[in-house]
Amino acid sequence: MSARTCVALLAVLSCATPQQPPPAKLAEPPQVAVRHSDPSAAGQLRKLSDSYWTALLETGQLPLLGEGGLGGPLAATALGDHRFDGRLDDLSPEAHTRTLQEIERLRTEADSIAAAELGGEDALTLEILRGQLEDIKSSMACNGEDWLVDQMAGVQVSLAQTALSYPLGTAQGAAELASRYGQASRLFDQQIANLARGLAAGRTSPKTNVQKVIAQLAKLKADDFLPAEEKFKGLPAAQRDAAREAIGKAISESVLPGLQRYRDYLQTQVLPKARADVGLWALPGGEACYAFQIRYHTGTQLKPRELHELGLRLLTGIEEEQRDIARGQGFAPPVDLKAFRKAVDSRKDQFKQTADELLDWNKATLARAMAALPQAFHRLPPRPIVTRAIEAYRAESNTPAFYQPASDDGAQPGVYYVNTWKPETRALYNEEALCFHEAVPGHHLQGSIAQELKGLPDFRRQTGETAYIEGWALYTERLADETLHLYSGPFARYGMLGYQAWRASRLVVDTGMHSLHWDRQKALQFLLDHTTLPEKEAENEIDRYVIMPGQALAYMVGEQEIFRLRHDAERRLGDRFDLKEFHDVVLDHGAMPLSILARMVEQWVQRKTASKR
Repeated sequence: MSARTCVALLAVLSCATPQQPPPAKLAEPPQVAVRHSDPSAAGQLRKLSDSYWTALLETGQLPLLGEGGLGGPLAATALGDHRFDGRLDDLSPEAHTRTLQEIERLRTEADSIAAAELGGEDALTLEILRGQLEDIKSSMACNGEDWLVDQMAGVQVSLAQTALSYPLGTAQGAAELASRYGQASRLFDQQIANLARGLAAGRTSPKTNVQKVIAQLAKLKADDFLPAEEKFKGLPAAQRDAAREAIGKAISESVLPGLQRYRDYLQTQVLPKARADVGLWALPGGEACYAFQIRYHTGTQLKPRELHELGLRLLTGIEEEQRDIARGQGFAPPVDLKAFRKAVDSRKDQFKQTADELLDWNKATLARAMAALPQAFHRLPPRPIVTRAIEAYRAESNTPAFYQPASDDGAQPGVYYVNTWKPETRALYNEEALCFHEAVPGHHLQGSIAQELKGLPDFRRQTGETAYIEGWALYTERLADETLHLYSGPFARYGMLGYQAWRASRLVVDTGMHSLHWDRQKALQFLLDHTTLPEKEAENEIDRYVIMPGQALAYMVGEQEIFRLRHDAERRLGDRFDLKEFHDVVLDHGAMPLSILARMVEQWVQRKTASKR
């Protein structure tokens, strides 16, 4: 997650699902150095890592870190860490200051540890921890707590999802959910107070994002928060009704009034003053904030203009690949890609008419992908995954699909969420690549393997650099084609390339809006002209990039680097290159910065080369 220069990328610039089999035993991660850690230094590092993880989770979310925010009790519960289930995030300035003071104390302590006394994974842990602590300090330039109104990961979404992660079959779990809901009124009042400070300082979210959150708040009802009766079956029969009633009381007395006040404030106070200009450049200090977001999400020092031009160059090559497919389907050169897409979109076999049909089709696609994994990997995902529809209250403004990791305590599986809103508009040729990206061999394979790296501290198993996480998932979209042969035909391959074009276009539109003063319509039109996204999905994507600046840059940056490392290893090792071993090296250390990944691969290549002599 730290901002580090990826030197190799500069060279680019110059040119319910079936249950899985039992998990295979994890291989020991290769060591980054031959020396061992000094026991005293290693012990200090372990305590420091635990203190950092607690500091992240115990108080409140840090905005514009991770994907929509980092840390807080809501996030802790979703991750399966139940130490703070009775709490709800504290969004007050005082709590925020306390968290930052603790982060600064930890940063000073991290600097006092002698790196020379650490070896192997400990040396990596210290390097990554120092980077993350520095990132938190740098993120304060964005003042996100004062202006973010987020339809993707805002407090209204996190609170509505939190009950899914509670052990409601226990008296403690039920009581703690009631306690959390009972604090919701305070949470929304703090959110309102923060936004009021932002308004006074000239900081607001763009109008469209505010409108989408208002629409979400209008749809949220008591049933979206109240767990079903069967969730309480672990309790003695005499206690179930009382436990559920206590939760319902907290919803009616705290959650719903808080939601209403938040909605009213957004409607009457924020919306009239919301920004028309969508880019960060329009905010006080926005340029510095965007420079940080680029470093944070890509791990590079690249400038917005460089990333913009990279996207345009990559897009040219991807569109030529699409034309090759069109020519194979009888389209004479010069191929008009818009005409080809129109022809594909006219095919009835490329659409499902009901939400259930679309969900079942995705379940079957995921099952195919799971069965193909042994062709390229030594081990299967060690945690289960299920496929679910995105809930109605947030589906209309959401992305086509996304992944929610399994809880660390094993109580909840990973979830591949599929958007089934208006299924007749969602082309199947797009859905296959999305499934492989979000589930396997993408996020679920990488993330569940990371969760099982029990020798690593929690922050390394549960967080990581965006460019690695999203770069890996994008890399697997092409891996699913060239190695696993998962795409069902030329139209699905066309969709995969459309999604590659989508990620290249992100480099163009994200930098366009946040640095080059593009308006929302210009960015939207570029996405419609160069991707296979339907208009509604493209609109939701643009509004996502607006509220999560820089995050969309990570995908193509990460994919390009992973492919560069692989191709370099293939060239140097020749017939000694083993794809499964390469994937082990990439996956064996959690979601590390790309600069560290390059070192891991280089050490593996050198070991393979030395063993040949």
